[in-house]
Amino acid sequence: MLVAKIVVETLPGKALAVAEQLGRIQRMGLPSPDGDHRVVAVWRVHDSGTLEGLAEVLHALSPEILEVYPTLLGEELEEE
Repeated sequence: MLVAKIVVETLPGKALAVAEQLGRIQRMGLPSPDGDHRVVAVWRVHDSGTLEGLAEVLHALSPEILEVYPTLLGEELEEE
């Protein structure tokens, strides 16, 4: 499984509302507002194709989302 850290740019004053919406997405870590127009979150995905479609999915989820920036992508380590 891949782990992606994302930054979501929102309309001004909408970060908290968008964070709440993101929190309902499966395998999305606890999204945190960063100021009034950004949200940071960690999302666990099965493959990079899922991540590539993320922006489209999030734009459809909320018109308050302006842009999605993946900032880090890595593989989750398996526990032995």
